[in-house]
Amino acid sequence: MSILSSLRLPALFLAVALLVAGCDGFDSGTLPTQSTGGEEATISFATDNISITEESGTVTIEVTVTNPPNDTVSAEVLYADGTSSTSPSDFGLGSSRNVGNGYAAGRVVFPDTATTGNTQTLTLDIADGEENEPQEDGVFVFQNVTNASVGATNRLTIAIGAIEIFFKDFQQENLSPMSVFNVTSGNGWGLGSNDGNFYAGANAFGGSETSNSWLITPALNFNNFEDETLTFRNAKNFDDGGLEQPLQVKVSTNYDGSGNPENFEWTEVTNRVQNFSEGGYNYVPSGEIDLSDTQFQAEEVYVAFQYRSSGTGGGSSEAQQVDDVRVVGR
Repeated sequence: MSILSSLRLPALFLAVALLVAGCDGFDSGTLPTQSTGGEEATISFATDNISITEESGTVTIEVTVTNPPNDTVSAEVLYADGTSSTSPSDFGLGSSRNVGNGYAAGRVVFPDTATTGNTQTLTLDIADGEENEPQEDGVFVFQNVTNASVGATNRLTIAIGAIEIFFKDFQQENLSPMSVFNVTSGNGWGLGSNDGNFYAGANAFGGSETSNSWLITPALNFNNFEDETLTFRNAKNFDDGGLEQPLQVKVSTNYDGSGNPENFEWTEVTNRVQNFSEGGYNYVPSGEIDLSDTQFQAEEVYVAFQYRSSGTGGGSSEAQQVDDVRVVGR
C-alpha cells in the first residue's frame, strides 16, 4: 500500500482550495487514494455551522470520511484567523502552532479499517473572556490531508457568545422578512439607501395625512433562549415639534403577524433605548435593549418600530432611519 504524502496537489487545484479556505498559507494536502470500490476518498466536516454559548465550556468538531481506502486517512483542522471574528484564544488555541494565517486545532486520524460515515472528533475549550458580547464566528478548515481529498463541507463556522435570533441589515435591498403595516395613509416605512448602504426609512413630509406606520419583525421564538437583547442603529433628520419621540419600539406576544397592530397588545420598550440620533442623518447605536422580561418568553414574539408624525410639513414631521436590527439570546 502506497501513501501519497509526498505528492502535492496541482497548482490550480491548490489555489482553489486556498480560496475556499480564505487563508493564505494553508495546504489542503496530498492527492486522494482510491477506495476499494474505486471511488475517491474524501473527508468533510459533519456540519458547516455550530452555535454555542460562552458557558458551554467545550465544543466538539466532528469530521466524517467517505469511501476511505484501505489505508490511514488523516487531516489537520486549522482555526482560520484571517476569516474569523473570534480570536484563537476563544477556543484555547492562543499558544497553538501557527500555520500560515491559522492555528492548528488538532489532527483527526481514521484507521485503515474505517468505513464510509465513520466520524472522528476534536474537542476544544471555550475560553471567551468577555461576557455578554455579540455573537462572533470562528472559522475552521482542513490542512495536510493524507490519502483523501476534502469534500463539499470544507469549512466549519462556530458561533460563540450571544446567539443570533434575528438580524436584518437591509443589504438584500428589501425589507423582508420584516413587514410594514400602515395604520394611516400617510408616508410609511420603505427601503432607502445612501452610498450603497440600505436601511428602513420613514418620513411623513409631503404625505396625504399624518403617519402611523409599523415595521415589524417576523415571529421570534424566545422559548429556547434567555437574556434576550435588541440592538439597532438609528439616524434622523429634521424635528417633529408635535411629538417628543416619533420613533417608538414595542414588543408583542399576541400579534397575529398580519393584522392592524393597534388591535393587539404591545409593551413599549422605547425608554430602554440608550441612544437616539440627534439629527443630521448621523447614525448612533441603540445600546442593548433588554427583552428578557418573563412576559416576553413565548414561542411567537414580535418586535416593532412604530413611526408617527404630528403633521406632514416642516416642523411637524421628521425623517427616521433604522438599520442593523439584531435580536440575540443566550
